[in-house]
Amino acid sequence: MVVVRGREVDESYSLMHSIPALSVPTHYSDISGHANSVINLIFLGMSCAQVTHRIEPNLRRFSDHIPLIVDLSIAPENICVCRMVLKHDSEEETVFLLSVSKGLSQLNFSSLDFIASLDLLFEAISRLFADCWATYAKKITVTTWSKEW
Repeated sequence: MVVVRGREVDESYSLMHSIPALSVPTHYSDISGHANSVINLIFLGMSCAQVTHRIEPNLRRFSDHIPLIVDLSIAPENICVCRMVLKHDSEEETVFLLSVSKGLSQLNFSSLDFIASLDLLFEAISRLFADCWATYAKKITVTTWSKEW
């Protein structure tokens, strides 16, 4: 029943169910008369057709469980991410902070008697930060081979 339920999980998340190369128990009971059992399922997000793991009985030592070992290949990955940034201690960062400070000093914080007033102030602060960010932040592209910017 667990395997059926596990199969539903792996299919719904596009995971591969790992099948052991050697089918032996992975849990050894310390209780006399209790049978040893397999109580582990391994699911991996791999694109290969079949993923296998190894059960290593010789590595059990004093534990009641046997180690499960999976070999995962590490493929090179091409990274390309665009971000809006302000470089630390740059002229743009200084001007951004001065613009935000000036904008905040011009807002009216005294009439916050109603929720609507607080909502309007929140919108004004949000718009101020968004406008200053759009003006002074710089678009960068981080790639696998990027240098520190």
